[in-house]
Amino acid sequence: MPSGILGIAVTGLNAAQAGIRTTEHNISNANTAGYRRQEVGFGPSQAQYSGTGYFGNGVEVTTVRNQFSQFLDQEVLLNQSQLSRHETFSAQASQIDKLLGDAGSGMSTAMDAFFGAVNELANDPTSNAARQVLLSAGNNLAGRINTLDSKLRDYRTSSNSQITTLTDSVNTLARQIAQLNGNISRSEAVNGQPANDLRDQRDVLIANLNKLVNVSQLQQPDGSTNIYIGSGQALVVGTQTNAMGSVQDPNDSGLLLPTVDVGGATMTMSASMITGGELGGILAVREQVLAPAFEDLNRIAVSIGLEVNRVHRAGLDYNLNAGGAFFTDPIAAAAGNTGVLRMTLGNDLQLTGDNYSLAYDGTDYTLTRNLPDGTTSTTVGNLAAVNAVASSQGFTLSLPTAAVAGDSWSINLKDYSRSMSMVLTATSQVAAAGSTADGPGDNSNALNLAALQTSTMLNNGTVTLASAYNQTVSRTATLASEADLNRSAFAALTTEAETAQKAVSGVSLDEEAANLIRFQQAYQASAKAIQVATSLFDTLIGALR
Repeated sequence: MPSGILGIAVTGLNAAQAGIRTTEHNISNANTAGYRRQEVGFGPSQAQYSGTGYFGNGVEVTTVRNQFSQFLDQEVLLNQSQLSRHETFSAQASQIDKLLGDAGSGMSTAMDAFFGAVNELANDPTSNAARQVLLSAGNNLAGRINTLDSKLRDYRTSSNSQITTLTDSVNTLARQIAQLNGNISRSEAVNGQPANDLRDQRDVLIANLNKLVNVSQLQQPDGSTNIYIGSGQALVVGTQTNAMGSVQDPNDSGLLLPTVDVGGATMTMSASMITGGELGGILAVREQVLAPAFEDLNRIAVSIGLEVNRVHRAGLDYNLNAGGAFFTDPIAAAAGNTGVLRMTLGNDLQLTGDNYSLAYDGTDYTLTRNLPDGTTSTTVGNLAAVNAVASSQGFTLSLPTAAVAGDSWSINLKDYSRSMSMVLTATSQVAAAGSTADGPGDNSNALNLAALQTSTMLNNGTVTLASAYNQTVSRTATLASEADLNRSAFAALTTEAETAQKAVSGVSLDEEAANLIRFQQAYQASAKAIQVATSLFDTLIGALR
């Protein structure tokens, strides 16, 4: 412990030097990402008692600590996580909105053209040109539905790739955080002082991780911090990490869901668990935008295929033969079938989007539903018993031609929009005439086809085909717009939080310049005190000679 006027002056020199060094460190790192301004802590040295009281023994450097507000740091993390989520959601929802709503890529133009061609045929049912235009319009409508299905599948595939990439990035950051946890714990255990620069490095990694997936953290007494993601799943515990990965969605084999390994068990994480970061945005847009768009597209395609086929079969073609299927039917008969199976839509909102099969053994029908998780659900009985189950799932079945033992059919309600195509190949096959017509000039069935445009066949018989599709487009556009507004809001909140954070933690060059002058003057004053002490000693020694 220093004592006397010379020793006290030396403590002042050391303290001023520590202040200058820390100030220079701050100035050097003014532009370093994540760096927090450091400040030297000073305290008086232990006083020395004399008969007349306690005399001070100078100053001690107690610590060097970085300046931060845990509340502001947490605010930045919360807002940044939501900003990343809504940026991702907005960008991807906008792409899907443009795909569905654009006149060049959406379905509305193709549907209008198809029904326009039907009306032209009704005006002149014997016109070969009108019939050819209808075939072209039908091909275009089916092709447009196929294209939309393909593009939406591309977005699904892309989301899987993004999840894989993001989980890999999360694992890399987690390992780096765990390594810094160990370095910080060892350093602080040995020295008993905060490892400021290491802590700053760790916080930068946590901020980067938070942009990928929403995180929370729990500080530990040894200086390490535990990191939790989603709804509280441990990712980093001290120096240990739990790896993220991905697994096939049990409800949709074409999708991947993120996972985290906790205690030897793999936990699947859904959109309700991951509510922030890019990963949260991807899961949210997939659940709120992509999946409903897929369901609506397939439901509308099934409705078009079934209803156009139903009406077309009821008419007569140019040669007065019974009309056949216009588009591919969702029902495919097995080779050698005798019976003919037809489907009628009930409440389309009840359609499950699953594939079915129906088999007849001569006594009972067996309706098998292929569930998303790979299992099946079966109903066995007569046709009435089968329809009692089917009607609760949005459709009923009928057999205009009776089945015989061994007949079977597959029913595609899962991805009909992917395989829908035109069946007709010749203009003469178009059934424009009614069933009782005596010549191809009759247009009654063409009028029935045209009436489908204004028929309220969707949303449980409340909206037309065009209205149902417009509702899909409007919902997607609304979600994209909301995400864009949320992105702007959280961008402003993040900027405000970061500004407040920098006011506490950031380096102000003006302030550091003032500190540099202050510590320089303190150093000079202590040096002057040493000079005075030296002069006094010289005087004393001279007097003793």
